[in-house]
Amino acid sequence: MKNLKLLILSLLSFSLVGCSFLTTEETSVSQQDAAGVDNVTTEISKMDGQVGSGLLIGEKVVTTVHLSYETLKYDDSIAYLKEIVGKYGAYVEYSYESSGGDIFYTTSPLTQNHRQGTYTIRIPKDSVSAFLGDLEGGLGTKVSEQQGNEDVTQYYEDTATRISVLQRKEERLLALLEQAETVEEILTIEDSLSAAIAEREVLQSQLDNIDDLIDYTALYLTVSERSRISNNQGGSTPFWGRVKDAFTDSLYSFYYWLQDAAIWFIYAMPFFVAVLLVLLLLWAIKKLFGKTIWGKQRAEKQLQERKQIEERRKERFERTHPRKSGGTTVVATKSNVTPPVAPKDGATNVLETPVEKSDATKEIKSEDGNKEDPLEP
Repeated sequence: MKNLKLLILSLLSFSLVGCSFLTTEETSVSQQDAAGVDNVTTEISKMDGQVGSGLLIGEKVVTTVHLSYETLKYDDSIAYLKEIVGKYGAYVEYSYESSGGDIFYTTSPLTQNHRQGTYTIRIPKDSVSAFLGDLEGGLGTKVSEQQGNEDVTQYYEDTATRISVLQRKEERLLALLEQAETVEEILTIEDSLSAAIAEREVLQSQLDNIDDLIDYTALYLTVSERSRISNNQGGSTPFWGRVKDAFTDSLYSFYYWLQDAAIWFIYAMPFFVAVLLVLLLLWAIKKLFGKTIWGKQRAEKQLQERKQIEERRKERFERTHPRKSGGTTVVATKSNVTPPVAPKDGATNVLETPVEKSDATKEIKSEDGNKEDPLEP
């Protein structure tokens, strides 16, 4: 019984000693890592001071170039591009080619798209100038060019320093792993070692990617096929030359516009035919509806309504234009009464009936109205 108690006490004391040993070792590793990072930071600060005082750009520079070309012979230009890529040891990282352009989405008749290729090419940094010079000489007409440089020296140095610190940490953890005696110590050290290795591999892949970007310049190239390339160069051309180019471009624009209009009409013909068929269908339905009982009743009703309207118009006209018995129709207006006229030379002493006379009176004679009106004074 005493031996069992002694065995348990010895195991507990051994485990406590092992834990204290592991904690001490990890603390020392952390302190060494921190010291290494501080030293690296001091070195980088000194390097930054030197760069800021003299150089404007570091040793690690990533260069990118964007180019856009237009060509009349698309196939020949692409073949020439492949030849230049093989000549300078470059390689095509990405390529995309579109064949033909939709007429409804063409931006301008003068710059009508036919085929277009987009390429991402990696060029050795020592051959960039020669590569771009050969492109400008035989690929086509250069439309735009853009070049940029990114200084990644500081990031590169920071990443490399972090990798070296992790490598030293791995070496110390391996040494501790050889000295570990318990399973718990071994598992703890292996976990720390795995995390350090994983972080170092991630940083190393980033460093390799930066090296690749530095050693091979990225060229983003666009080659577009055109039916015609304008000669207008802006301010570098004399005034009358620009006028000539503008006139020529306008003629070509009108020519391509006629082509586009004809093609658009061909595209739109099915819609025109559909609209015509709908109109014919409506007309046929209307005709068939007119021959039915409901259609006839509706037509008779409309005819009666027209007759009623005509009768009302006639009644209104007769009320405003009353007809008299002398074959004339007199419009009733406000009149002036004339006094009776005295008889002359033994004439019968009969007073003539006063006749209403007015300037506004209008008489309409009938067919036999050549005779004088007996009521006229």
